[in-house]
Amino acid sequence: EQRGGNSLCYAKSEEKHPITSDEIFEQILNRCIQLRLEPGQLISENQMSAEYGVSRSVIRTAFTRLRQLGFIEIYPQRGTYVSLMDLSYIADLLMLRTAVEKEVLYEIFTELGEAERSQMLERLRENLKEQEKYRDEEDYFGRFPELDAEFHKIMIDSVSRSAMMQMLDSLMLHLSRWRNFDVAFDNRVPQLIAEHKKIFEAIEEGDIQKAQDRMGEHLETITAIADRATTKYPTYFKNG
Repeated sequence: EQRGGNSLCYAKSEEKHPITSDEIFEQILNRCIQLRLEPGQLISENQMSAEYGVSRSVIRTAFTRLRQLGFIEIYPQRGTYVSLMDLSYIADLLMLRTAVEKEVLYEIFTELGEAERSQMLERLRENLKEQEKYRDEEDYFGRFPELDAEFHKIMIDSVSRSAMMQMLDSLMLHLSRWRNFDVAFDNRVPQLIAEHKKIFEAIEEGDIQKAQDRMGEHLETITAIADRATTKYPTYFKNG
């Protein structure tokens, strides 16, 4: 499915065809998020109906949902394209995610009792030990992404904010696509582990400002690579 010689290496396609329209939608969405359907790639109802062995109407329904989520763009007389990554929009989402997680940290420091915080820290410590086992993963499709998500979830769940995060789920899918690009682009798993450790250590030290600063540094992922990324993969990104 790759279009050019400069493509990053992403996960393999599913071997089994889905049975329901919901599963088809989920699979196409995942292919967009994992960049196996690349930003700017032309796709069609005919192509997808042949791939999945279903009618065009089923694919049309999936495309409608994908368009609503902002993962495809449909141009009359031109065709359907996987949406480009918009670094300005991603920056806004990262700011939103950072604000939420800084608030979670504030609540950890102001609302959790000592025993509850110790229990949370122990879970984070065990998670970090597991992360170390996967520091050599070069992309974001192995075991590490689950541990990365779990690291943040442990903190979010400790102050009962999982429902709030679920409200942002559809928006955060775009961050997932960016993270898949970002991690593979610079083989960043070791750096992410180091950043997680800094967040953990700041919480353990009882320094709320330091913990929030480390979280902000961890989640702001655009500045360091934007110019290089858009130069190497110009067809992936919106201009301006």
